[in-house]
Amino acid sequence: MRINKLRIVAVAACTVVALAGCGGRPELVPATGNNTTFLSLPPTTDAATGHTDSATWALYRDPTTVDPATAFDYPENTVISTMCESLLRQQPDGAITPGLASEYHYTSPTTLVLKLRSDVRFWDGQPLTPADVVFSLQRNKDPEVGGFYGTVLDRITSISADGPDTVTLVLSSPDYWLPGELAAMPGVVVQERFARARGRDYGTPGGGAMCTGPYQLAEWTSGKTLKVEANPDYWDSSLKPMTREIEFRGVSDAATLTTGLATGEISGTWITDTSTLPQLQRTSNVTVHVGPSFETEFFIPANLTGVLGDRRVRQALSLAFDRQSFDGAVYQGNAVGPRLSTNPGTWGYARDTFTAAWDAAPEQTRDLARARQLVDEAGAAGKPLVIGTSTGLATVNTAANAWLEAAEAIGLDASLHNVSPQNYINFFTDPDARAAVDAFSSTTYGDYADPAALIASYVEPNGVQNYSGYANPDLSAVLARARTEPDPARRAEATIEADRLVMQDLPWIPMSHPASFLVLDKRLTGAPSSFAYMQAPWLAQLGGGS
Repeated sequence: MRINKLRIVAVAACTVVALAGCGGRPELVPATGNNTTFLSLPPTTDAATGHTDSATWALYRDPTTVDPATAFDYPENTVISTMCESLLRQQPDGAITPGLASEYHYTSPTTLVLKLRSDVRFWDGQPLTPADVVFSLQRNKDPEVGGFYGTVLDRITSISADGPDTVTLVLSSPDYWLPGELAAMPGVVVQERFARARGRDYGTPGGGAMCTGPYQLAEWTSGKTLKVEANPDYWDSSLKPMTREIEFRGVSDAATLTTGLATGEISGTWITDTSTLPQLQRTSNVTVHVGPSFETEFFIPANLTGVLGDRRVRQALSLAFDRQSFDGAVYQGNAVGPRLSTNPGTWGYARDTFTAAWDAAPEQTRDLARARQLVDEAGAAGKPLVIGTSTGLATVNTAANAWLEAAEAIGLDASLHNVSPQNYINFFTDPDARAAVDAFSSTTYGDYADPAALIASYVEPNGVQNYSGYANPDLSAVLARARTEPDPARRAEATIEADRLVMQDLPWIPMSHPASFLVLDKRLTGAPSSFAYMQAPWLAQLGGGS
């Protein structure tokens, strides 16, 4: 099972109730409601014009693996995407283009053919072969590997190497979501010979990695440092590394990160905690770039056997939640309310279709009177609602207290269940931990720029993030129609229909769609400001500015 992608950082943050003391709001993007500026955030920074010798890039913690099969979170994805490549490539605007495969096409609704580039070499000089691709994809489907991506490749029934440059995927039924997955971690290719030799050590500090990307693993000491260096023989001239060496460093404390950026000790980061955005905006030697994101923050039912089993209660809580105050406290206003359940940054195709649907959707406004009426209709007044939290994870605790306030305001008997920061992840991995609560919160995202990538992960019965056992045959039928639709516009229409059903049924309650936040030393530029950094080697474009 793939673990939910957590954005929970143990740092000091302002709370909703203490918004007035947050130190002001940075002049970034006042993204609220149907803000057209938010819907057209720039996906890239200015192109670099010069090379840089070295850079130190901050992650919110040290990575635990560089194995794409078992990568599930920001630190791992950021590092792996810098070194390794997928069969298809996700562009900064979310579009999918050729990657290690120079061509891909469906020869029938159930056959996808990939033609590999002939000029690609692994870091050790060995050529990329169809056998490496077959091995990498099959490895994702192998339960012995214990990876997270088997379910998204579940329609692949056979993977075969056909000749010196061709791989054929045969499907049990049509799957037009598959190219998106092949442009993300499930599509990353590793060298078969190297990975087999390392076995279970592949992707660890002792086992290393072998990929084809613009940077190669140079040094990795667990808990201390992970360095990558430019691959001098990288095949793609458009992504030739502009920085000779990048050191990735885990920095879990927001104050330490902010100080490091201010002093130049840290060159840049895509921040996962926004509590110091006002201070960073005032820091003279850095620039804060705001771009499109795949992320949505949700209130997640742990079960549907308690009070949240009644849709009317979920709807009431959504009506009672104060999104404006929450966005101001956590994102300093650089977020947009959920007219639909997924972030506009996920519109990687048929953008006009998605934009029209967004504009037509109602804005989520607070309505306590209607919320109380729904609770009364459900007979839920006075019933218990236990919300999981961790006082050591300030952003989580901010959300939990906001939900506590909302629940109490509409007559529920709400309480908080506090766990340690180390144990909060158990809500996503351990059914016994979830049994102690009715709901918890997290920020999460899909594998690629399609709203369906996230929706399917938590509403489908076999979805990797379906923690409550939620099932809605009507919603599953609409998603199936989207997955089997070859025409992008019609696929978008089906996906929008699914999103509207989500907004009615609220299997998860969307809280906010935040932007993506890139902080760079003012001497540097070139990195994408969009969420595409999680899936493609765009950090290779980091370099000096004019």
